[in-house]
Amino acid sequence: MIKMLHFADVHLDSPFSLCDASQSVKRRNEHRAVFTSVMTYVRTSGIKYVLISGDLFDMRAVSRETVDIVLREFSVNPGTRFIISPGNHDPYSSESVYSKVRFPDNVYIFKSEELTRLEFPDDGVDIYGYAFTSSSLVKCPIVGRSVENSERLNILVAHADTSSAISRYCPVTEKDIIRFGADYTALGHLHNTDGVHSLSNGGLYAYSGCLEGRGFDECGYKGAILLDINYDRGAGTKKISTHPYRFSKRRYASEEIDVTGLSETDEIVERVRSRINEKHYGEETVLRVVLTGSVSPKLTSDVSAIESALSPLYAFELLDRTFPVFDDDFLKSDVTIRGEFYRSMLPKMTSGSPEERELAAWALRYGLSALAGENIIDF
Repeated sequence: MIKMLHFADVHLDSPFSLCDASQSVKRRNEHRAVFTSVMTYVRTSGIKYVLISGDLFDMRAVSRETVDIVLREFSVNPGTRFIISPGNHDPYSSESVYSKVRFPDNVYIFKSEELTRLEFPDDGVDIYGYAFTSSSLVKCPIVGRSVENSERLNILVAHADTSSAISRYCPVTEKDIIRFGADYTALGHLHNTDGVHSLSNGGLYAYSGCLEGRGFDECGYKGAILLDINYDRGAGTKKISTHPYRFSKRRYASEEIDVTGLSETDEIVERVRSRINEKHYGEETVLRVVLTGSVSPKLTSDVSAIESALSPLYAFELLDRTFPVFDDDFLKSDVTIRGEFYRSMLPKMTSGSPEERELAAWALRYGLSALAGENIIDF
């Protein structure tokens, strides 16, 4: 049995710009702690190979503290082989941390955009990979290539983009992966995993997703993929079992809540609280709530009042996308330009031909929508 762990897109030293200054420092420290948690798991679980599919670091410039943590964690796992395929955020170059820092002997870093093979004869394993050497890579190095010995256990570690044929970040297709013929393709670049895919040739490929979400485009719990591999070199049989494994300390979540017809802040609080309880959001959650629907203009979404009334969350953000619905009594006494506009249109809506009244009503609708910052779509 060979155990491997596949992860990617750690983005160590991310700035966490969505947080305030104190939270940013805390989140960066937590982010490093997630990485050390992975390394502890590696050390205590008998992981023989760790496949890091790019963007271990968020940028070329890496803090001394982060470098020290990474080197220490690699060093205290001498029985594990760490395979790194640098990505578009941390490309290999003469100025990168990968070339400026001496990594332990058990760390293998791909250094070229050309496809490279690492051989581990003691396990009968060949691991292929390449490196971004700048922030883009317009052609995937595996295209037109295939594994050199299909009887061995073949692994591909790649930072690549399956979502677009014209991607600047190493575009690759499922057909390319099939033709290459690896038993498992460990991908990085897309931060939200859609699971492990089975191929027609018997191989598997997957994006592990990121280790820890950093924004509302990376919602949910994050982690790595554990591979348990039964490889009988004599019989030439290979069986790979995969298991998702959560490592993230926090999760981002976004909820859209329709508050049409509500007239009190307490009613909004109750609707938001109900959604939080339903989804079991707690102290580990960074929650964004988007309010939608049509409401009275007298209703104000008081963020502090709503947040204070909710169960503890790590962070809370409220976006008010509601549309105010005005009645005649409100508009008649409204002292703003909105009320003045209504009063100027009122005679036109109450006199003249039916066609003129209808036109005036539409003009009022367009005008009130424009003043509220909303668009009207005609069908």
